[in-house]
This record gives sequence, structure tokens and C-alpha cells, in this order.
Amino acid sequence: MASSRVEGEGVTRRTSELRVGLGVAGLAALLMASAPALADTLGTLPASEVPATQNATPQGTAPQSMAPQSIVPPGFGATNPNSGAASFPGGVEPDAGAVPQTVKSVPGSAGSGITVSTLGGVDASAAGLLDEKNGGLGADMWRGATRSEVERYLAQMPVVTGSPAMNDLARRLLLTTAQPPEGTQGGASLLAIRLERLTLAGHADLAVELAKTAQADKSPAVALARARAALAAGAHDEACAALADIPTGTDPAHDATAAFSLKLSAFCQVLAGKKTEANLTLDLAREEGLDDPMFYSLVAEATDGLKLKADDPKQLDILDVALYRLAHRELPKNAGAIATVPVVQTLARDESLPPETRILAGERAAMLGLIEADELAKLYNLQPFTQVDFDGLKAATFPPEPAFRRALLYQAINAEVLPTDRAELIKLMLSTGESAGLYLSTVEVLLPVLTQLTPSSTLRTLAPSAVRAFLLVGDQAHAAQWYALVAPQGQGIGRDARELGALMRISDPQGPGGNGEQIAADLRADLRSGVSATRMFAAKEALLLQALGYPVPQDIISAAATAAPTDLMNQLQNASRKNAVGEVVLLSLVSIGPGGPDGAVPQVTAQAVSSLRAVNLGAEARRLATEALMGRSHAAPG
Repeated sequence: MASSRVEGEGVTRRTSELRVGLGVAGLAALLMASAPALADTLGTLPASEVPATQNATPQGTAPQSMAPQSIVPPGFGATNPNSGAASFPGGVEPDAGAVPQTVKSVPGSAGSGITVSTLGGVDASAAGLLDEKNGGLGADMWRGATRSEVERYLAQMPVVTGSPAMNDLARRLLLTTAQPPEGTQGGASLLAIRLERLTLAGHADLAVELAKTAQADKSPAVALARARAALAAGAHDEACAALADIPTGTDPAHDATAAFSLKLSAFCQVLAGKKTEANLTLDLAREEGLDDPMFYSLVAEATDGLKLKADDPKQLDILDVALYRLAHRELPKNAGAIATVPVVQTLARDESLPPETRILAGERAAMLGLIEADELAKLYNLQPFTQVDFDGLKAATFPPEPAFRRALLYQAINAEVLPTDRAELIKLMLSTGESAGLYLSTVEVLLPVLTQLTPSSTLRTLAPSAVRAFLLVGDQAHAAQWYALVAPQGQGIGRDARELGALMRISDPQGPGGNGEQIAADLRADLRSGVSATRMFAAKEALLLQALGYPVPQDIISAAATAAPTDLMNQLQNASRKNAVGEVVLLSLVSIGPGGPDGAVPQVTAQAVSSLRAVNLGAEARRLATEALMGRSHAAPG
């Protein structure tokens, strides 16, 4: 949701002339003398509690005949038009044994079965925490891939998206134990890139564990990534120990690595009680042109109790939060909103922070699978409300703070005893979650309440919202019960029924079912519609159905696929033909992009779905397809 050297005991404050003469390189040599010993003397601040999460659901085993499906008209050249397909819609080619995974499958957390071991005599880039038994993608997942391309695309791969399917695939790709791809190392090592991406995704604890499996790798890029991960995870002694392997640089004013190294040095010096050395580091930073008033203010307060004037930051990163705590200064009121993903979990769990900060951070953390829904529920219950606040909901009067609006709604839902009124409050909370970009976390925190409600005609207005919510978390059974209220006896009327029926088909591992001719007629009618949103929904539905193995009439595919394939799509299809699992997952994520499957070009998402299915990731492909179509659906989210 995701650094110069530490000085030795005998270093004393120098005159300005001496410091100018030394420069960064000279001071670094002075500081190096006692850097190894510092790790033994440092105190450690409390580490963040490791989240308890569900086990990753084993992926399904696809049929032997599965192959990448055609998703564009003949002649476009991106797909194989001769791929086999199941009859539409009744003779589905099911994903044998493919059980949709739970939305928040977080490898590496409690109960995931990860086994950590050290590597000896092999490329450190092969290190990992997952194998094929616990969610890994296979030891040979990079077979046929070139190292330079894998390095390039890993650095581009989105790791923080609104798509639980994409986030889960990215996490598993980064954690899988696998032989590195062929070729010489280009820039940063694969291990360094993986550590950095995991930390950016908020999984600093997993990055720390991954780094421990490859302790022998002391390269600067790995050391830098190890320090950032350890700092985010609260392992400050490990972060400070990594300083010995991080290059100091000579231009902290323009070099991000040099700036981080200098700031981390100051942090570690203060942490070790070395105030004189920390002040010397501040002087050096000023002389080298580092422009960061808040850094100077926080270190000065931590060393001498001086609170120098500095504007509140527009963003709180890993080191910023650590320095705030070291200075015993309160975080900005909007810390939960401006904190970077690597620290939102920590802020959500910090009991010293006010409810607003924790709730904002907790919502973001829950959206990314970094905390469980029951933990978010507890955060919503932190803020006390008066009866006047609850009465205000009837007049659509909400607290001015966005986080408190959802907290108030959550408490009101649990206090309401009348099912119809409770249903209206649920719809309202889902709607506010959708508009705030927090739909997934809102759905998950409301699941216990939703499952307690019995579908009935009196709750008919809640049905569209309930269908969407249950489909998003892979609960087809509950979704079907509520869908029966929208389309009794399968005869749906209206746009909601049309789009929800399509979502039910796409998400069902047993196939779309229903009347194939009627489905084709609906698709044709939508594609000819004068409403742009309706045409886009039908185009995405048609392409996704074909990508999942259901033949769709060629005239519909021709109308749905309006853009030529890109080079990346061609690479993706070629990777699926040679069964290159890692490459397929990586290229799928890169091609879809950080906007997620609902915002991508329909053909791009469909190609990713087809390719994932071709490499026996059928359950993941279906989850991605469901998210993609749901994002294009205008059936009421709440």
C-alpha cells in the first residue's frame, strides 16, 4: 500500500575548514573504521507485527490441450487462430481442479509454509521463499528468458495496483525460488530488484526474509535494498549494518543513493547515542548541498532538542517516519494519507497514533492485502461517535474527515437491527469505498455482515451490490443466491441484470452456461449501442470469453477488437507458446500496467488472460478476467 557512513567512537567535531577539505569521500574513510562494530551497540526499535494471513490457494491444473487463445480477428498476427476451444456456452473446457484463490493470499505471512534456507555456491538471484508446493511459479520459470529483458521488465512491473489478482501474481513472482535467466547481469542484480519491488509493495518483512537467504551478496544495490527493507520492517540494526556496503557517493544533492546513505548514517548515529557524530553528518550534508529542511529539523531535535522550522512534508517515506519517531515528534495529521506504501502497515498498527491516521493507513494497507479485514474493522471501531453523528446519516450528514465517514457507516451498520435499513447503509458504504478507490477493502470488511443477510425480495435493492461484492472475493455460491433476485428464473431485465449475468459467466469455473444464441445477441446489441460504456463492456466481455476458451462468433470478435496488437502482446503470446511461466506472468503484469485490468485496453487484458491460462494458471486467469469485466460494469457497486 510500499546514507553516508556511521562514525567511530573517537571522531570529534572538526573545524569548517577541515570538513571542506575532507569532503564526502574523506569523511567516509573516517567513518568506516567503526562501522562493523556499530551493529553490536545499536538499540532496536519495536518491529512491526507480522500480519497473519491465509494460505495461498493451490492453483488449478489446466487441461493438456490448453493453448493460447485467439483474441483478435485473423490477420492481426498476435494470436494463434488455430487454438482449440470449448463449445459456447454449454460445453465449457473447465480448469480442472482450479479453485479460485482467496483475494488476499499473501505468501510469506503466518501459516504460508515458507521455508527459508541459505544459498551456497550458486547465483544469489536464485534465492526465494516459495516453491511449487506453496505458491511458487516453478524453479524453471525463467527458462528461455534472457536476463537483460527480465531485469528491465521487473523494474517496470507494477507492484501496487487496485487488482488483487495482479498484486498476488507479482508477489509470487518476486518470491519464487528459481534458476536465473540466461545472460550476463546488466545493471542492478535480480535480487536487488526483487528486494526493492517487494519493499515498494509494502512487503518489507518478506524482503528482509528473502535477503537473509542470500547473505553472501554484498553488492551495493543489494545492500541498499536490504537497508530500505530492514528500515521499513523496523529492523534498524540490520539497516545500519548494511551501511558498510552502500557507496557514499559524492553528490547527495542530486544522487538519491548518496542522499539516502547520508540520512541513514545520521539516523544510525543518533540511534547509537552518538550525537556529536550525527551533528558532524548534518554539517557535511549542508556543505554538500542536500536540501531537506525536515531532515535537518528532525535530527537536530533528536540530538539537541532543537526544533528548527520546516514545512510539513508532502510525502512520508521509510526514513522520514523513522526520523520522526527518533525525534519523538508527532507525525503530521494527514500521515495516513501521505505515507508511502512501505510504511502504511506500520502506521495502521501504531497504537500511539490518533484514530484518523491509523484508519487512513489501515484502509490503504487492507486494500493491498497488508492487513486483514478484521484488523481494519477494529480500526473503524476506534473512533467514538455520538448519537447526533448516527442520526446525521439519515440526513446524509457525514463527518468532514473521509476516513471517519466510513468508520461511522461501519459502526452504524453493525448497530442497525432492521435488515432493510442495514442494507441501505451497506450500499452507501460500498459506494463511498468505490469512489475513494477502496472498494476491495470495503467489501472485505463488510463480508461478515453480508453473509449474515438472507437474500429476499425485501432486500432486492441490495442484490446488485451483493453480487459484485461476493464475486470480487471469489464466493460464487453467495453471489448466485443474490443474483437470483436480479434475474428470477434466469430471465434478467434491465442493464443491471445484463451486466451481472455477464460477470457470473466470466467468474464461473464451470463455464458461462445459459443460452449461447441469446448471449451472442446481447453482445451484438451492446456493440451496436450508441452508449460508449455499453460498447466497451461488451467488447471486453467478448474478448475475455474467448480468452477463457469459449468460442465467440467471428463477427463479434471483429467488432470487439479494434486495435492492432503491440510488440509486448506478441512477446506475451510467444512466451505462452513456449510455456515460459515467469515470462508470461511478468509480461502480463507489465502490459496491463499499474491501472489494473479494468483500465487496460481490452485486447491487452484478454491476451494476458489467454496466456496465463496457457501456462496452467487458469484460476489466476479467471480472477483477472472477473476483475477486468467488473471494472467496466456500471451495475450498482452500492
